[in-house]
Amino acid sequence: VFRNIQACVALGQTTASTFGPQGMKKMVINHIGKKFVTKDAGTILRELEVEHPAAKLMVMAAQQQEQESGEATNLVIILCASLLEKAEYLLRMGLSVPDVTEGFEIAAKHSLELLKDLVIGKVGDLRDEESVGK
Repeated sequence: VFRNIQACVALGQTTASTFGPQGMKKMVINHIGKKFVTKDAGTILRELEVEHPAAKLMVMAAQQQEQESGEATNLVIILCASLLEKAEYLLRMGLSVPDVTEGFEIAAKHSLELLKDLVIGKVGDLRDEESVGK
């Protein structure tokens, strides 16, 4: 379990420095020797040859995010890596994997409930200029 976590955290650390408007660019050299200079996590993940099964799952999650929304691939990787770091800490404290999993599920449900209360304004019809302008 700990090796899986470390592989995923390493992947997160690889892309973390490219996050946000102040993110730095990375030079990536792919398997055929082509060089890329980019800060786009999607491009970095496509060109990396990730072999570890757990890290591949993170890459697949980020690629799915990119297909669905076109962005936030780096956020997916960083969030997964951060959650796994916290899970590693809890596991080393002696908690079992099912306990950590249950805690994450409870936290996810609670977060979704909190999101409903954070809505500032709601627009029913996006084609109605008056309600969108408010």
